[in-house]
Amino acid sequence: MSDREIGNLIFLAGFSTAKRVTNVSGRGVGMDVVKTNIEKIGGTVDISSVRGHGTTLKIKIPLTLAIIPALIVTSGSERFAIPQVSLVELVRLEGKTAETGIEMIQEAAVYRLRGNLLPIIYLTRQLKLDNNQNRLASDAINIVVLQADGRQFGLVVDEINDTEEIVVKPLGKQLKGISCFAGATIMGDGKVALILDILGLAQGASLASTSHERSSAAKDAAATDGRQGESWLLFRVGDRGRLAIPLSMVSRLEEFDPATTEFSGNCEVVQYRGEIMPLVRIADVLRLPTQAAREGPMQVVVHSDGGRSIGLVVDEILDIVDQHVSVTRKAEDARLLGSAIIQQHVTDLLNVPALMMSMSGEGRIA
Repeated sequence: MSDREIGNLIFLAGFSTAKRVTNVSGRGVGMDVVKTNIEKIGGTVDISSVRGHGTTLKIKIPLTLAIIPALIVTSGSERFAIPQVSLVELVRLEGKTAETGIEMIQEAAVYRLRGNLLPIIYLTRQLKLDNNQNRLASDAINIVVLQADGRQFGLVVDEINDTEEIVVKPLGKQLKGISCFAGATIMGDGKVALILDILGLAQGASLASTSHERSSAAKDAAATDGRQGESWLLFRVGDRGRLAIPLSMVSRLEEFDPATTEFSGNCEVVQYRGEIMPLVRIADVLRLPTQAAREGPMQVVVHSDGGRSIGLVVDEILDIVDQHVSVTRKAEDARLLGSAIIQQHVTDLLNVPALMMSMSGEGRIA
């Protein structure tokens, strides 16, 4: 017998763990009654046990009987339920922050949440709802921060109502093919609210891979050197320079007025969050050709390490991509890791630690 079959012996009628069989041993409500009643409603029960570690009991019941806590939101005059298991936090933008808080990178909306770039999905646009009436009623922006497929994203809704425990009802066969809905529930006023499938929403907005893509990515990673793909920030420097750094090394993306820059010794600096932050113009350091001076605010990639920040001045932020990168051409300059093909373009990979070390050796940053 397998370990699973041995564990299932406890569901047999009359089974007892008593050391000695008596007139009363095994006469209570045993696990066979539990299994029988769960199977009556179409569910299953399973048990697995590892000696010295513990026992895991899994009970699965139909969706029609599942009760889950959910956040109720409104968009386009329609109510939706968001399972709290996918909820991370709520963010509300008001006033000037609501006008400038959400930025665009390559036609993709993002919000800077505590130094991290959070992709944004507008629920009304994703579901093609009419939200003119709701947007006129309030200028604030409500962002529901969610997590799906190991990644976080923000869902912009018109209103955040309340949290409730809802009974999940399965969708009819005509609606089961819609990936952005996981089910429906009947609210207290008798109206139906659809339950959002967070992973389906993320996949519909190209923020999460499908299961097929995830398995392909796993195979690709195993076929190379076993390293997982990571997020890269792409930017342009000079007239033709295209570079990338791991997004994990990016603390923030900032814009500075060129008039606010100053000098400390031979180092260009800017006052940033109560400290003096050195600026490094990547085009000058790597001697990339630049014909015309760039107008407008400076695009700065802020890198923080050990409580110290440095600003990398670039010409244009291009995109953020998730891709396994393989170096196809080694670089002679130690400040570059080499070159790789990203988005079908040859891209140099910036070696930020080596860049900071070289700048420190030259006395251009402290």
